[in-house]
Amino acid sequence: MYKILVPVDGSEPASRAVQEAVSIASGKAEAEITLLYVSPSPIYFPYYSMVGPSLDANVKEIEEQEGNKMLDDIIKKNVQDTKVKFRKKHLYGIAAQEICDYATDTKKDLIVMGNRGMGAFGQVILGSVSNKVLNLAKCPVMIVK
Repeated sequence: MYKILVPVDGSEPASRAVQEAVSIASGKAEAEITLLYVSPSPIYFPYYSMVGPSLDANVKEIEEQEGNKMLDDIIKKNVQDTKVKFRKKHLYGIAAQEICDYATDTKKDLIVMGNRGMGAFGQVILGSVSNKVLNLAKCPVMIVK
């Protein structure tokens, strides 16, 4: 089985990465694409804890709903006319590290990702997450423009 990981964040480059992964997977028998959405963990936002744990729980619940909706929408949009198997995964933490760890832990054959994401700092040059994944990943990485 050929396993491809596609980190997504709702950006146009991530959408193009999904399309590229579908194109690659369509040519492989029993290929599988895992769409991964990484939410920043509330632990990285100290002001959440100042307001109280109920806000932390609410933020996590909203993130979970929004992340799953985005993943479902991407699958619905890209599953047409393809026999590629899709999976989805939602993690919390630092995006680049979570992407690389998940790819290693699940023995992905390839990571396909957009060159820039939704982050403000990533708009300047090759996205900071893309750049970190490119340098940290233990499997091949394809950056899609």
